[in-house]
Amino acid sequence: MTKIKSWLHPGIIALLFSSGLFAQNITKGPWLADPGKASITVRWESGARGDFTVAYGTDKSLTLEQKARFIEESHGGFLYEKQIDGLKPEQTYFYQVRSDNQSSSISTFKCALPKQSPVSFVVMGDSRSNPKIFGAISDEVNVLNPDIILSVGDLVREGGSYEQWDKYYFNVARNVIDHIPLISALGDHEADSVDGDEAVLFTHFLFPHKNHLKLWFSFDYGDAHFVALDYRYPYNDEMIEWFKKDMAASKARWKFVYMHCPSYNLGGHRSTWGRDIWPKLFSQYKVDIVFAGHSHLYERFYPIRPQSDPDAWAVTYITTGGAGASLYAAVQSPFLAFSKSVNHFVYIRTDNDSLHLKTFLNDGSVLDKVSWGKTKNGSSLMVKSQDELDLIGMFAGTISASLERLPMKEIPAVSEITLKPVFVKEDVHFKISLAKESKKSYQMQPVQGTIKNGRQMQIFLKIYARGTMTVSRWGDIQPELKLVADYQSKSFHGSVESKEIEYRAY
Repeated sequence: MTKIKSWLHPGIIALLFSSGLFAQNITKGPWLADPGKASITVRWESGARGDFTVAYGTDKSLTLEQKARFIEESHGGFLYEKQIDGLKPEQTYFYQVRSDNQSSSISTFKCALPKQSPVSFVVMGDSRSNPKIFGAISDEVNVLNPDIILSVGDLVREGGSYEQWDKYYFNVARNVIDHIPLISALGDHEADSVDGDEAVLFTHFLFPHKNHLKLWFSFDYGDAHFVALDYRYPYNDEMIEWFKKDMAASKARWKFVYMHCPSYNLGGHRSTWGRDIWPKLFSQYKVDIVFAGHSHLYERFYPIRPQSDPDAWAVTYITTGGAGASLYAAVQSPFLAFSKSVNHFVYIRTDNDSLHLKTFLNDGSVLDKVSWGKTKNGSSLMVKSQDELDLIGMFAGTISASLERLPMKEIPAVSEITLKPVFVKEDVHFKISLAKESKKSYQMQPVQGTIKNGRQMQIFLKIYARGTMTVSRWGDIQPELKLVADYQSKSFHGSVESKEIEYRAY
C-alpha cells in the first residue's frame, strides 16, 4: 500500500476503495454458528467494511437473500454475520456470501434437529500446532458428516496471535466449518497468560456476543443437551449455580459436558480439574459423558459411581486431546477401558436409549468402538469404583508436580504436596518412593503415612541427585525423574506411577 500512495492521488485511492477494488474481500470463512430449532448463523471476516448479503434457498438457485450485519473489527479484520430464521427442520439449504465484487463458494447448512431426533457429533481437542494432522482429521470428519462438531479447546498454539487463527484453524478447517457447526469450549492456549489473550480473539471469532471472561454455555441439538464449561473457573460459584439451574431445566434424553481440563486423567498432565465438586454434580444431574482434552492422548474410562451409593448415576469420562498437538505418554489402568497416545477424534451417534461410539485415527481407521444402553443408573457397561479412581487420580496428580528447584548431591529439591482424597472415607496407608528406573540417578527416603478418613494431609519429599543432570528450556529433566505411590485400604490396594517430573522453568 505504501508504493501505491507514492504515485496515486489520495482521491483516486479513496475512489478505488469505495468502488470495491480493495474492499469487501472475504479473508476468513464463511463458517456456521448457533444452530437453533429454526435458525442458523453464517459468519465471516472481510478485509474492509462493505455491504454483504447471504443468498440461500433449498437448491443452488438461491432465491432468497438477506443483508448481513457488521459485528466488530479486530486487527484489521471486519467481522460480519447473518442469523437466518424461519428454517425447516432437517431441510438442507444452500447458501453463498456475496458482496459487490466477491462471492464465497456455495455451501450448505441446516438448523438444529427436532428435540426427539437422534444426533451424531464429533468431539476432538488440542488441534493446535500441526495443521497437517488437523487437516487429515477434518477430511475424515467430512466423510462422516456429523450434525455438529465439538472441540474441547486449544484450537491454536497462541490464542493471542491473530495470524495463528488463519494458520492453525480457519485455513485448515474451512472446508468443514462452512457446512458443519464447530462449537468449541475454551482452551488454555486461547486464554492463559503465556499463550492467550484472556480469550479475546477466541470470543471475537466464535462467540462475539458473549463476555470473554465468562465462557460457559449450553445448547440443545436433537435428543441431546450439551454443556460447555470454562476451564478457568473450577470453583466459580456463578458457573456452578448456572450449571445446576441449566441441568435441572433440561428434559433431553442424553446429556453431555465438554471442557478443556479433565476431572479424571491418568496420562499426560494427570489433571484433576474441579475434583472437589464437579464429579458429584455430573452424577447428580445424570450426565452421560464428560469430554475433556489438555492431555494429548485418548482415554476412555469405564463408567464410575461412588462405592457407597450403588444407585448413583454412573458417569463416563473421556480424554480426547489428539487432534494435532504433540502427543503425551498414555498409561494403562484397570479403570481405563481404552488408552493410547495417538492422533484421533471421537464420533458419537445416539439412537433412542442407545449410544454408539467410534474413535477414529487421522487416517480414518477405527481405534476404539463401543455401544451401550441407557439404564436407570446410567450406562449398561461395567461400572467401576469412583472412590478408588479418585485415590489413583490424587496420587497420579500430586506425585507428578513440577519441582521449584533442582535436586543436587547435597542440597535436596523439596516438594510439598497435599494428599486430599474426595470420595474415599476409609483410612488409606501409602508409601511414596522413587520409581525403579530413577533410583540409579536420584536418592529419596520413602515417605509413608496414613490418610485418616479422607482428611487432607500434607507431606514433604526430599529428592537428591546422585550425579549431573541436564534441563531443557521447557523444564524436562534428564536423567528422568519419576515417583511411585503404593496405597492400601480396607477396600482396595494398588500402585500409581508419576509422569516424568519437570523443573518449573519460568
